[in-house]
Amino acid sequence: MLKRIEADGVTHVSDANPATAESTHEGLPKKVLVAEDNVVSQQAARHYLEAMGCNVMVVEDGHAAVAACARQEFGLVLMDLQMPRMDGLQATQEIRRQERPGRHVPVLALTAKSASDELARCTAAGMNGLLTKPLDITKLRQALDRFGLARRSLEPGAPVTAQAGDPVDLMTLNAKFSGDMAFVRRLCQTFVTTTGQGLEELDSAVAAGERNRIRLLAHKIKSAGSSIHAHRLAALAANIESAAMSAAPTEITSAVDALRKAFDEATLHIGAHLT
Repeated sequence: MLKRIEADGVTHVSDANPATAESTHEGLPKKVLVAEDNVVSQQAARHYLEAMGCNVMVVEDGHAAVAACARQEFGLVLMDLQMPRMDGLQATQEIRRQERPGRHVPVLALTAKSASDELARCTAAGMNGLLTKPLDITKLRQALDRFGLARRSLEPGAPVTAQAGDPVDLMTLNAKFSGDMAFVRRLCQTFVTTTGQGLEELDSAVAAGERNRIRLLAHKIKSAGSSIHAHRLAALAANIESAAMSAAPTEITSAVDALRKAFDEATLHIGAHLT
């Protein structure tokens, strides 16, 4: 049964502590691999990491992550759990299998789920811990410090009070990226373009009754919405993701209609405030 989504959006979960204590990582390269299939999340992660002095490489799926780790060494891998072709758990297992003796690249999962739900699976796959999405500046900085990667400080902007009911919390988003309005505009435009495409694909998947594809597309839209603080849209997409395999077709259709309405409202809000 699809759940009713309240207007105030979703509940955020804090990041888990590292699964185990780490030894020193002297000699590891100062380069971070980000394996993430959502373009909005890619841009946000790259912006954070580069602002803290990291050299960043981005790939879109688990196969590409494994191939990248086979070609070069990284100081840290940030691995999304849900990706096409090969998920983050499978990719980490393959990276561990191929590692040369004496080398152990740190891998942290990126997940939108509760840390307590995912940490055991991540550790069993050979990961060193996890970060929840959308990324938190302080937690990311702690992770980079843990592996000796951060070169510069990046502090979050001053706390702000969001306008109740806004389709996108642009005040918090702007503060999150330290007032870099040019980047916020680019990020929101990427959200509008990619989410619009994702909704077209979602309509097609619903028409064809492709439930697993519905679930995966809803997950991507949820991640994009969370990244720009479009909380209601993200909550509606999460609802579809969780119910895609069991809800009646009419319920899914109705939920997708509500999701499209939330997207239209978010798009109008972005256009009105970021032009």
